[in-house]
Amino acid sequence: MSDALIPPLALHGWYMLTQFVEIAAPLDGDDPARRDRTLEKLAALLSSWDDLGDDGWTGVYRMVGGGADYMVVHLRPDPERLGEDERALRHLAGEDVAVTGDYLSVVELGLYGHTLGLARRAEREGVEIGSDDWHGMVDELLREQLEKDYTRHRLYPRQPGDMPWICFYPMNKRRNVGQNWYSLGLGERARLMQEHGSTGRKYAGKVSQIISGSVGFDTWEWAVTLFAADPVQFKDLVTEMRYDEVTAVYGEFGDFWVGRRVPADGIEAEL
Repeated sequence: MSDALIPPLALHGWYMLTQFVEIAAPLDGDDPARRDRTLEKLAALLSSWDDLGDDGWTGVYRMVGGGADYMVVHLRPDPERLGEDERALRHLAGEDVAVTGDYLSVVELGLYGHTLGLARRAEREGVEIGSDDWHGMVDELLREQLEKDYTRHRLYPRQPGDMPWICFYPMNKRRNVGQNWYSLGLGERARLMQEHGSTGRKYAGKVSQIISGSVGFDTWEWAVTLFAADPVQFKDLVTEMRYDEVTAVYGEFGDFWVGRRVPADGIEAEL
């Protein structure tokens, strides 16, 4: 049972929408005053979302490369609120600002090791996975995890004030013949993820991350959002992680997007 093909337990926090935005070039006959008013209103709206307390935050990042002017990252407690703010931004932006792409996910904390430990306990106690007793054990474990400060920090993350650089990319686990992550037993998946986590912990203090799940929400299975004071740390971390077995054998990656945060009090001047 401990090596069963069961998904890892996971805890979920804020919903996350990452948008890629371009500022449109002025059109012939465009009214500069009208355009300025629109951008001022947009800047005021984005600035007002900078820190919403328990309701999340929004960060604006000036892109370097990547085919867009800005990345706008929204974190909210539920998808309805996220959708409301997304529509508010689109409505206000109008023809002056174009959202060229977006990515929807929810902040996720995967519990591979805890799931494996619970499965082994269930095996010892003769509890069948999926039974009422199993779900009772799961509920108890999740409650215990939610009480930890570390867990809440992971589920409800903040932009590190001393790490203005951001790197965003989506990723999948492979499902090829001979390279199918989802056909591995739980014990093997837990081992590989523990090794992967050990690599990441070596960058503590240099890189901060948000892991968000997007299975059923968007094209890829996960999104990774990294923060650093020095963007070369993104290259160093991702390079080293490529040599972890879980990445070398099972990792697939989308495009990488890099930018630097525009502080809330600088958004109006920026736009």
